[in-house]
Amino acid sequence: MANIAIPDSFAETPLAYVQSLSPSLVNSLFALATAVYRKSQLTHREFEAARVRIAQINGCLACRDFRSETDVPAYLASIGIGPDEGIHLNGPAPDEAFYRDIVAWRTAPHYNERERLVIEFAEGFACEPDMQGYDEAFWARMRSAFSNAEICDLVVATGYFVAAGRFMHVLGLDQVTCAV
Repeated sequence: MANIAIPDSFAETPLAYVQSLSPSLVNSLFALATAVYRKSQLTHREFEAARVRIAQINGCLACRDFRSETDVPAYLASIGIGPDEGIHLNGPAPDEAFYRDIVAWRTAPHYNERERLVIEFAEGFACEPDMQGYDEAFWARMRSAFSNAEICDLVVATGYFVAAGRFMHVLGLDQVTCAV
């Protein structure tokens, strides 16, 4: 059940109702989502590693079950982005073992070094941003594996994942919709 009263006329589209309450802010969140999903420089697996780890931390039910490869086109259509405008996902999609084992990323065999760094980054960003900001050893590993542009991309994407997932979960929308 949503944590705000959703009128019956919006029962099938609760996100549209929230959009009507605060169109400037929600439309800005949608614009950021569109940019993140369509312009990310990260590999598909890196992107999904950050997104899903944040979904687990946020507790967002919709985000945890969301799969970029199959669900992004429907999401973009729901906010008026046509299929001809496309999405940009670099490389092959992860398999279900990849998604299932993200919580055990330190020991699971599915992840390469960059993917492990992305998951570690996502955890720090969401749970201990102050400590992560001053962890020189971590940042040395990040700089040796990623370009400055890729790090910036990861920061923006992860910030979006945190904001959108918490938005959905705190309002209870993750229990009534899957259009993240």
